[in-house]
Amino acid sequence: MIERHSGKMQIVCDCGFAQTRIYEAGEFDVMVSDARSEGFVITKSAGEWQHSCEACARAGRRQARLL
Repeated sequence: MIERHSGKMQIVCDCGFAQTRIYEAGEFDVMVSDARSEGFVITKSAGEWQHSCEACARAGRRQARLL
């Protein structure tokens, strides 16, 4: 998810893991690029954007293979 506070934003996984930096509103593209560099996996599913840290993304892939 993207958390927004007082004109600033940050990508945060559902597990609570957050990017190391907080970004200004005009830095959206930089924020997404940095998140991917930090291991976040960003996907769109059923019209909703999903932002998963590397550990959660790996765990999700493992579960999908087991089912």
